Amino acid sequence: MASKAYFFSKDILGGLLSGAAWRAAHLRMIVVGALMLREVHTRYGRDNLGFLWLIAEPMLFCLGVVAVWSATKPPHEHGIPVLAFVMTGYIPFFLWRHCVFRSVLCFRANGSLLYHRQVGIMDFLVARILLEIYGSIVTFALIAFVFGLADMYTVPEDLGLFFLGWTLMILYSAGLAIILACLSEMYDWVEKLVAPSTYLIMPISGAFFMVDWLPYWLQKYALLVPSVNAYEILRAGQFGSGVRVHYDLYYTLFVCLLLITIGLVLTRSVRRHVEVE
Repeated sequence: MASKAYFFSKDILGGLLSGAAWRAAHLRMIVVGALMLREVHTRYGRDNLGFLWLIAEPMLFCLGVVAVWSATKPPHEHGIPVLAFVMTGYIPFFLWRHCVFRSVLCFRANGSLLYHRQVGIMDFLVARILLEIYGSIVTFALIAFVFGLADMYTVPEDLGLFFLGWTLMILYSAGLAIILACLSEMYDWVEKLVAPSTYLIMPISGAFFMVDWLPYWLQKYALLVPSVNAYEILRAGQFGSGVRVHYDLYYTLFVCLLLITIGLVLTRSVRRHVEVE
């Protein structure tokens, strides 16, 4: 009987722990969801298009780049459709750039909300990153759907690689965003460097070239940039056997997880730098 009572008690304890974990996760979801709505209203207002600007903004940028490339380049570049190439290049870069840009001083801008016991410091950043992910993915899906109806875009040949490329880009963006969010609170000069750095990084990000187009001696150096690997994987999924790709999956995954780990470690010390008004 004692043995049965012991195992019964363990089952109850396990159920309570799992229930508590679920309630904590549910609370985080509610808090992050509320912060996402607050961020949208703060950023775009409640009038006119409102939250639709979250999708309209990257869409306008992407269509502008598509228009320029279509006007200045042939329909196929290195045997690849220009439209699909730009879509798989600029929209993920827009995601990366805005995750990084929106992370700067993210904690300071929302510091007054830390008076609420349920709100954690990482909730602010998670809300902003999720907004950028949502806006970029929905933008890609809408543009792909419209151009697909006009037979100007075809669905990816390998959806597994396609989504893997997107996932790596999201992880890379999130890792850098967490680190820069912390560093911008600790050091004022970080804020000044972020905006110009995002433009300087664009040429080497892999958004507008493929590794196979580079000289052989340069390819190994290009693959040191995590986003280049993510783009290669994404385009391997989009174009399939129509392109020759080069990437190192394990290296890219390691760097992404390392960046996230460093960022999470920094969040443990950034709290004292955030002023609660």
